[in-house]
Amino acid sequence: MSRLADYSKFDNLDDSDDDAPAPAPPQQKLDPQGIPEGAQYTKPTMTNEVKGGNVARTREAAGPDGHVMDAKGGVRSVGSLTPKGSEVGRYQFKHEGRLIYEWDQSLEDVNIYVKPPPGVTPDMIDCKLTPSHLRLGLRGNPPFLDEPTGGPIVAKESHFYMVDGEITVAMSKMRKGETWGTALGGRGQVDPFTRQEIQRELMIERFQEEHPGFDFRSAEFNGQVPDPRAFMGGVKYT
Repeated sequence: MSRLADYSKFDNLDDSDDDAPAPAPPQQKLDPQGIPEGAQYTKPTMTNEVKGGNVARTREAAGPDGHVMDAKGGVRSVGSLTPKGSEVGRYQFKHEGRLIYEWDQSLEDVNIYVKPPPGVTPDMIDCKLTPSHLRLGLRGNPPFLDEPTGGPIVAKESHFYMVDGEITVAMSKMRKGETWGTALGGRGQVDPFTRQEIQRELMIERFQEEHPGFDFRSAEFNGQVPDPRAFMGGVKYT
């Protein structure tokens, strides 16, 4: 039976696993863009001015104390967005202020990055992947992650490896081009603005794949970024 993992297990490997499992949070209905149903959005003023500065189109342009506009026209502070990770394209999932893992995605894959305790070697890692679930921890100990995946995966094409003290769980998407709003479990859903950031990167990757020889890195989209999987007849499989 699936349960949410106790994220302290990598720090307390000798702890027993007798604690009652934490109940799963209720699943919130999302619209096709990953935005909670019934959510209310604040429309920006015509001058695009907010307290503390103007509204920017990207979080980089806004700066850490600035504001951006999401796909619904609402103004959000950069500090309220899903935090970016240690490398380009990565995002963070935190629990009670602690970094649990970083993750990123491409048209075909989702990668989860975990820092284990010092001294851990690849042969000590216990990783089990099914089409809808990830279990990750150290052999002989309760799992650190034991949660459903953010979308269906091809388990036989998914695996883990460890480089420079970091575990990478590489999961192959079952549906190429699908935008995942979270890597695991339904928790840590990215905010609407971050979802648009991700969809832009996936769209650029798709354009690059379908039109090799062209550089789409500076491409901009007017309004809401389209679904990378469904746009213009759907993503192509190679």
